[in-house]
Amino acid sequence: MTDHYAPPCSRFLIRGGKSHIITERAKREIYDRCRRNIFLISGFYERSYTVGFFKKKEKRGPEEKQAVLTVYACRRNSDDVSEHMADILKDTVVDRKEIEGGTEFILQDGSAFRIHIMDGRQTQSHAAGMAGFFSQAPLSNEKVKKSVIQQIALFNCVTGIEFTLNDDDNRTEYLVVAVYLLAVRLNGFVLHPNMYLYRSDKKLLISADGKTDFEEYIPQADSSILDKDIEEEQADVDRRERSQKKCRDMGIPYAEHLKASVYESECTVPSKEKIIKRLACVFAAAVCSEACNYEPEKAKDMIAGMLGELEEKYSVTNGFSMEEREYVENPLGHPDLHPKFGWRYECCAVLLWALGLWELGEPDKICDAGDIGKIMWNNDSDSLNEKSALKSKTEILDMQDVIFRYNWACVDARIHHKEMSAVDGEIVYEWHYALNWLTNANQTENWDDIRTNT
Repeated sequence: MTDHYAPPCSRFLIRGGKSHIITERAKREIYDRCRRNIFLISGFYERSYTVGFFKKKEKRGPEEKQAVLTVYACRRNSDDVSEHMADILKDTVVDRKEIEGGTEFILQDGSAFRIHIMDGRQTQSHAAGMAGFFSQAPLSNEKVKKSVIQQIALFNCVTGIEFTLNDDDNRTEYLVVAVYLLAVRLNGFVLHPNMYLYRSDKKLLISADGKTDFEEYIPQADSSILDKDIEEEQADVDRRERSQKKCRDMGIPYAEHLKASVYESECTVPSKEKIIKRLACVFAAAVCSEACNYEPEKAKDMIAGMLGELEEKYSVTNGFSMEEREYVENPLGHPDLHPKFGWRYECCAVLLWALGLWELGEPDKICDAGDIGKIMWNNDSDSLNEKSALKSKTEILDMQDVIFRYNWACVDARIHHKEMSAVDGEIVYEWHYALNWLTNANQTENWDDIRTNT
């Protein structure tokens, strides 16, 4: 495709054979922002490999197919993705509704345009798997390939998009362009099912068969992920050196250049009261997950009883995050989330450690959920507050920095198909998650918005 590409008549067919003219503003934004360098990839229709993001679709007639594209980005959170998509499509959307994991837009021809935003916990392993896949690509420029793999490993915002295709090429082009415009706004990339990954300006970053449009490449991400606006102080340098020594002693590889993800000057540790409240809410979701191992009727009774008792002891109702609240209100209705909340016992262990009520060794074996339960069921907010002794900011930062580097090593091992026997990657992830909340590493108190970037 050349820079002289001129899009055909920008019409989007709607029900009844009428047409809607895309506004000049929309055309300028779409075509100028994408640099008039958008074209249809042959074979971008649904195929068997979509990096595991979408479930199998129902069979359709020969006149319609289902298209799937995935937008990847590196940013602090994904809260605004749906709103960006709504603004891009606003001239062609007649209805909108929230669906599990995303948003469904009903277009003027009655078809659905759905976006699915991957859960934050899944993105890290997803990106690692994707990086591992593309590390096998026969790209001759090893320097570019290394940078591209680093870029993919940074992805922490994954948005799957699906829409129906028909025989109207203009309509198809409009929708593909809309996807690329979302990538422009997110400073992201678009993956086609033929495993061609494009930057938002439609330059090929990498393909499974070893192609690229780049002779050199520098990874890009939200400034909050790659760089900081504040200077590293001596305390941060000393902490990094202590963490690196710990990694050497453990036989865990580390990146020499990797600075702290949170500096001492920007770290704010929550109060004991906030930590206890967060601990109780995380614990509540975890025990709900565990109860779902029983028969449905027994599980319902157990969940109701436990939540009632935790409400009396810790007033958890007003402390749940949005994701926790949606889960505990109907755990049996979300079987796919049981593992996520079950693993959160590890976060409980870290939060108890921060309160001086738990000993943390190395993240190589799962914590004893029974012992955590003894603490939680035999206390309440007041007694835990009285018994606890909050760790110092230095102690919490030291632990966060070590686990941050452990997590980097675990991700690197997955990407390069190496064994990591010194620590357990799942446990490390949960510890990293809780420690990032404790240190305000993501500049947010919202538990659901915590990211474990490495």
